[in-house]
Order: sequence, then structure tokens, then C-alpha cells
Amino acid sequence: REMDLMILSVITMFLSLAFSGRCSDVYTRNDFPTGFAFGSAISAYQWEGAVDEDGKKPSVWDTFVHSRNLDNGDKTCDGYHKYKEDVQLMVETGLDALRFSISWSRLIPNGRGPVNPKGLQFYKNFIQELVSHGIEPHVTLYHDDHPQYLEDEYGGWTNRRMIKDFTA
Repeated sequence: REMDLMILSVITMFLSLAFSGRCSDVYTRNDFPTGFAFGSAISAYQWEGAVDEDGKKPSVWDTFVHSRNLDNGDKTCDGYHKYKEDVQLMVETGLDALRFSISWSRLIPNGRGPVNPKGLQFYKNFIQELVSHGIEPHVTLYHDDHPQYLEDEYGGWTNRRMIKDFTA
């Protein structure tokens, strides 16, 4: 065991020395190919907050973290209320693109049925804000946060009915 640790230490030192010169290089946008998109990503649960506002209903993540008294997404970065400020920060950072997820339980609170108009308006406003500042939106339709209603009704993804509800 001591020999393994010594070998691992030597390899780590070698790699640190071998690549330490590269870490001091300064890269700019000019070092990347034309058309390269500098972007970032957020997920609805980790960014939006406003967990019980404007018709949003609990997702499986809301239920999970509250049932175990864990840190939760009730407020998070409060992107639901501060998205314009966040987009301005993205502009100042120089982002060209943003990948974000849509909260199923905000857009279609019960997992199927009518669309929540306030949820739809939020995403429309957010996307328009991104585009108006030259940031290309990339949407993730599902980020493991389906409505708790579907989990309670039939077990979520353990039941094939979920496919129909997701693709409706």
C-alpha cells in the first residue's frame, strides 16, 4: 500500500511539472475557431426558485429535498424574478449561448392537461430577453424534475404512461 501511494505521488508530481507551463498560458476568444459559442448552462430547479408561485406545482425534486430537510430550490438564484439581471450578467461575461431547462411542473403543473399561462409567459419573456441581447438559447426539455403529481399517480418513469404524458 505504501508503494502504491509513493508511485501515485511520483506520477502526480510528474504530471504537475509536465503541464504546469500550459496553465500559465493566456487564451482569448481569438484562440478558438470562428463560430465557437461561448456559453453556460443552468437548470430550472437550481436557478428559478419561485417554487410555489404563479401556478407552479411541486416537482419530484421539491418533494425529495423537503422530505429529508435538505437544502432546497425554493428560492435558489431567484431567476424567476431576476432573469433580466442574470441576462445582463451573461452579456457582461461575454456569453454567446445559454443552455437551460424548462420546469415541467411550471409549464404544465399536473404533468398533462392545460398549459400554465404564467409559466409559458415566463419562458417566453426569458427567451426574448436572451435573444434581444444576442444570446442564443438552447433548451433542455427535461432535467429530472417531473411533476410530483405524475410520480404519485403512477410512479413516474417506472410506468410507460410517463412517455405519453411527456410527449403529449
